[in-house]
Amino acid sequence: MLPALTSAVAAAGRHAFTLVEMMVGVALGSLLLISVASLYLYSLKSFSSMSNYTDLSSKNRHASDIVSRDIRSAISIASVSTNQLVLNAGSGGSIVYTFTPATTNTQAALTRAYAGETNTLLKGVTFLQFSLYQRPTNGAAYEAFPAGTAANAKFVAFEWSCSRSVYLTEKDSQSVETALVELRNQ
Repeated sequence: MLPALTSAVAAAGRHAFTLVEMMVGVALGSLLLISVASLYLYSLKSFSSMSNYTDLSSKNRHASDIVSRDIRSAISIASVSTNQLVLNAGSGGSIVYTFTPATTNTQAALTRAYAGETNTLLKGVTFLQFSLYQRPTNGAAYEAFPAGTAANAKFVAFEWSCSRSVYLTEKDSQSVETALVELRNQ
């Protein structure tokens, strides 16, 4: 019985993997795992980027709607600079939009101040500019608006750019918003 057992063990040993077969199997398995891991990381970056674009677009649209509504309903423009717009809101006082550049402790932001209350509309703002324009003159080219001052402006243009870093990359998601809004009450 002992010789039969040893021949059965010897026969079973002949069906094992050789060193070359094992090395090829490990190499193919490693390639498969590396491919799956790289696909996972690429998908993670893509989903993170798309999430940033979607969120930035939503926040930009919301901020643009608020700024446009306030400009349309303003009585006049009190003052303007590239980083600040002050609107006369009639009996309600003034609405002040301010771009605050980034510091070491804070992100750049667009804020709205009205009736003693300040709200942050956007964070991560990399660029913001307000401009004033007059009514176009008769015979003026299409969409040719002369520059204006706070006293004679009929249109307010704003443009901003926001960005966020994308997870696991050095690239940023960026969104740009621009509009030309008419003062209706002037």
